[in-house]
Amino acid sequence: MLFTARIYFDFSEPGVWRFYRFLVAAAKAGAELRTDWRPFAADDSGSHLALGSYEAVRTTDHDRHGKYLQALLMANHVSGEDPDDPASQARAAEIAGIAPQIVTEAEGWLDAVETSTVEAQRLGVSAVPSLYRHGPVARVSLTAAAEGGDVLQRLAMIDGILEDDGIWEIAKP
Repeated sequence: MLFTARIYFDFSEPGVWRFYRFLVAAAKAGAELRTDWRPFAADDSGSHLALGSYEAVRTTDHDRHGKYLQALLMANHVSGEDPDDPASQARAAEIAGIAPQIVTEAEGWLDAVETSTVEAQRLGVSAVPSLYRHGPVARVSLTAAAEGGDVLQRLAMIDGILEDDGIWEIAKP
């Protein structure tokens, strides 16, 4: 199964970490993922500088930006590190094999984060993770159970919702 989407994210949101782990499980199950992770810095975001460092990596070392994304998500959600801490960003860069000077200039990329955030808001993004392919964006909320069972079937359902503009919202309390 091929899954394509632009994913708007923030490092500090636990739902982004759950969705990332779900996608890893789907890839292990055979899904081909073509995702484009883009920063979304809501007003209460706790990771503006981390998003800036991600944009720096995505732009200057594109082949390793996925490894950096994973390393900084893990630093925050597994180790409890602050993603905005330059030391966390430096460790994530080291893990991803990225030149450390790329992430030390995160503040210089905050305009790119703002541009991505404004673009996302124009599309209708108000929370993360949100997916965009065409048409309306879809906000995804998963539980930890999403990583188990038939992850490809779950991914196919998400894919179907992205393609079907007749489905506007499905929610469980």
